[in-house]
Amino acid sequence: MAVTTLTAPAVGLAPARGGFGNVLRAEWTKFRSARSVRWCLAIFALLAIGTSVIGAVAMAVSDWGASTSTMGQAVAAVQVAAGFGELAIMVLGVLAISGEYRSGMIKVSLMSVPRRGRLLAAKMVVFAAATLVTTLVVVGICFAVQLAAGEVLGSVTDPGVLRSLLGMCAYLTVLVVLTMAVGAIIRHTVGIIVAMLGLFYLLPSFLGLVPGAEKLVEVLPFMAGMRIIDMAETAPWGWFALYCAWTIAMTGLALLEMRRRDA
Repeated sequence: MAVTTLTAPAVGLAPARGGFGNVLRAEWTKFRSARSVRWCLAIFALLAIGTSVIGAVAMAVSDWGASTSTMGQAVAAVQVAAGFGELAIMVLGVLAISGEYRSGMIKVSLMSVPRRGRLLAAKMVVFAAATLVTTLVVVGICFAVQLAAGEVLGSVTDPGVLRSLLGMCAYLTVLVVLTMAVGAIIRHTVGIIVAMLGLFYLLPSFLGLVPGAEKLVEVLPFMAGMRIIDMAETAPWGWFALYCAWTIAMTGLALLEMRRRDA
């Protein structure tokens, strides 16, 4: 007599068998269905573009009217505008990890994809890609606003201009990955936010008050990452590589923690 084996239609078993591509599709589906992550990207866009537009309008209606600025000043205005939305990108990385742990969906994900490194990598790729596309569009709009606000002396091809603009997008894209790595280690929403705020803002400020600690401040993630957007920086890619090294190291720790602890 033949024996029939019934298999449960568990969610996501296909990705584990189908490889990294299927895991990516599964993570993309989760990304699209999460309203909170879409709101984070929308808030980033609103803050950055809104700040850029408000600054341009304020200059146009001032007593001086539309002014003449340099290309460096236009780029700096874009950096300030995007900087206002930086926290939204950080929160996006927090929600990418903490949301699954808080809801318990991480257990389903790990049942579907037992290889935790593959799962974490797919999640990071999806969120990094969404962040990169969003920031490219937003930075482009902010820059266009600055060019339309008044006469800008210089050219986009001037040294450091494109590198600084695209560097802001790269900086924010790596930021979301770094936040996800820290999130996979800590797993608690408030704890992740406190850790990131401390690592990026509080710790550099504190060390800046300590005599002789200037060199240590320079190698912290925030300071190293921001060098890529400095038009006057002579070695931007070396500092950005250090920023990426921080991210890779945190990702390695996150993977070890995911393998060591239960979901």
